[in-house]
Amino acid sequence: MDFVKGQLVRSKAGRDKNRTLAVLAMDGPMLWLADGALRKVGDPKRKKARHVAPTTTVLANELLKSDQSLRDAIAAYEADCAN
Repeated sequence: MDFVKGQLVRSKAGRDKNRTLAVLAMDGPMLWLADGALRKVGDPKRKKARHVAPTTTVLANELLKSDQSLRDAIAAYEADCAN
């Protein structure tokens, strides 16, 4: 699976299991992920691509610029999935 910048993914492993994160960058088999809360945009988590489940949702680049906008976008996505 190819990931794109801004794509939302669900963590399948680690202490952040079941959290929704956004892909900030790709580096071979590694992804740089942030959620704006535990993992800030300025200090993203490095995680192997096989440890995340991709979603079809891709956020716009302007939503990836600040922690608050990223948190709001992920909260809106999770609220939409809950319905």
